[in-house]
Amino acid sequence: MKACDIVHWERGTKPRYGIGPCDDTMVEEGLGQFHKAAAILERELSDQPWLLGDMISFADFRMATFLPFNDTARLPIAEYPSIQRWSDRLNRIDAWRDPFKKLHAPDLPPLPI
Repeated sequence: MKACDIVHWERGTKPRYGIGPCDDTMVEEGLGQFHKAAAILERELSDQPWLLGDMISFADFRMATFLPFNDTARLPIAEYPSIQRWSDRLNRIDAWRDPFKKLHAPDLPPLPI
């Protein structure tokens, strides 16, 4: 979701790499877009566990790409119980929870405090 990218860029990428200060106006714009998109996603997930019904699909993985970075972006996922449950289901999949485990990639630089 573009909205998630905006918020993560401002709250995570820019400070992590010293690109500049967080632009609160952009964060608010991103959060507004997030709430619009999240309302649609919430509705879709309200009566089924996965986006296309009872079985996980590529659509779930593609749509959920923002979730692993939410510790930094701090999008209000908890306000959307169906999205939260969907995220929890995805996080029970080892390869989703830690996709870079076997790559032995260096850790990202920490966010400044």
